Amino acid sequence: MLKLTFKGQSIIMSVKTSLMPYLALCLSSNALLNCKRYLFEFKRKLLRQPHSLKVFIKIDDPYSYILLQALAHFIPRYVPSMSLNIVFYPLISVPENAFPEPILWQKNAVSDCQYLAKLYCFDSVNSDIEHHQSDKVAATKALLACGSTAADIHHLVKIFADFWQGKNCHQPKTTLQFSPQEKTSLSRNSDLIQKLGHYQTATIHYAGEWYWGVDRLAYLEQRLISLYKLPLQPTFTKTRLKLGATSTLKQADISSHGQHNKSLTLYFSIRSPYSHLGLEQAVLLARKYHIPLIVKPVLPMVMRGLAVPHAKKMYIFHDTKREARRLNINYGKVADPLGLGVERCYALFEYAEAQGKGTEYLLNYSRAVNSEGLHSDTDRGLKVIVERSGLDWAHAQSLLKQTSWRQWAQHNLDEMMQLGLWGVPSFCYQDSKQQLNVWGQDRLQKIVQTIHLT
Repeated sequence: MLKLTFKGQSIIMSVKTSLMPYLALCLSSNALLNCKRYLFEFKRKLLRQPHSLKVFIKIDDPYSYILLQALAHFIPRYVPSMSLNIVFYPLISVPENAFPEPILWQKNAVSDCQYLAKLYCFDSVNSDIEHHQSDKVAATKALLACGSTAADIHHLVKIFADFWQGKNCHQPKTTLQFSPQEKTSLSRNSDLIQKLGHYQTATIHYAGEWYWGVDRLAYLEQRLISLYKLPLQPTFTKTRLKLGATSTLKQADISSHGQHNKSLTLYFSIRSPYSHLGLEQAVLLARKYHIPLIVKPVLPMVMRGLAVPHAKKMYIFHDTKREARRLNINYGKVADPLGLGVERCYALFEYAEAQGKGTEYLLNYSRAVNSEGLHSDTDRGLKVIVERSGLDWAHAQSLLKQTSWRQWAQHNLDEMMQLGLWGVPSFCYQDSKQQLNVWGQDRLQKIVQTIHLT
C-alpha cells in the first residue's frame, strides 16, 4: 500500500512537471495580461478610485535618484490629464538576498547611473563620495519629513541631489537614530513593497504591475496613454537594437569574418531568462558588425548555493516576457532546466564547441527551454536539441556523465567577477583601444554606441 501510494505521488509529480511549461505559457500570455488589466480598471472605476502609482525609493540607491528626475518630467504630462495619484515610499533597506554581491552591485549601479544621467541629460551621481551610515539616516529622515505626493517631487529630487553630490558629507558624524514614528513609517513601507510582491527600490507599482527604474518607464507611459487615449508619445521610449530579425544561426556569420581586433564575450546561464534575451541579441549584434562572439556559461545562482527570492523570480519572469515582446523574441513556454537540465547542457558544450557549433547549440538549447517547453532533463527533449544543432546524439549520450565542465564553469564565473560583474547576462566588448564591461541585456545598446564611435 505504501509503495502504491509512493508511485501515485510520483505520477502526480510527473504530471505537474510536464504541465509547468503550459502553466508558464498561460501566466505570460497576452490574454491573461489584458484580462488582469481589465479587472483592475473595472475595480478602480467601481470604487471610484484615482489611478494610483506607488513609488519605492531608497536614498543610497542611485537608480532611485535617476527615476525621480525622470518622474519630474513625467508628472506634468500625466497627472493633470488623468487625475493620477502618486505616492512615494522611502525605504532604508532591502532583503539581504535581493543582491548576491551587494558591493559589486552598488559599484556597477553608480557607474550605470552615470551613463543613464548622460543619456537622459539628468544630474549625475558622484562616485568619489563615501557615504556614511549617518548620512543615509539623515537623508532618509529628510525624505520621511518631506511630502510624499506628486507635488513634492522637486523637494525629493533636491534631497537626493544633496546626498549624491556630497553636500551633507561634511557634517559632523554623529550617531543618528530614527524616531519611533519614523521607524513605524519605514517598517510600514517595507511591509507594503513585500505585500505587493517586490524586493527592489527605484520601482513603481501600478494596478498589479511593476516598473523598475527609467528603463521600464516607457511601458508605464504606453499603458497610461493607451488607457486614456492620450495624444502623446512616451517620453522615455525604449530603443530597440536594429540588428535584424531573429533567424537560424550560421556559425560562419559570427566567427569566420570577425574583425581580429574586436570581440564580444557573453557570460551566460542557461537558466537565466535575461540570458536568453541577451544571447539572441548578442548573436545578431555579432553578425551585423562581424565581431567574434564568445559565450562563457556559468552555473545559475541557485546551483551555486545562492537564494533567489520568490518575488524576484516572478518579476524577472514577467519582465522578460514584456522585453521579449518588444524585441520580437519568443519566450514564455518555459521548462526550467534547473539541476539535471543545466548539467546536461554544459556537459555537451565542449563537444559542440569542438564541432564549431557551440553558440548554435546554446541558442537552440535556450530557445527549447524558454519558448518551446522542451524538458532537457529527459533524453527525448535533449535529443531534439542536439540533433537540431547538427550534433550526433549517440556520441552526445556518451558524454553526459562527464563533469569536467564544472572546472571551466567556475573559471568563467571567477573571470566574470574579476571584471567587476557578478550576474548574467554580462558582456565584455574589446577592441584595440578599449574594453567595455556591462551587466544586463538592457546595456547592449551601450556596446552598439561604442562600436559606432570606434
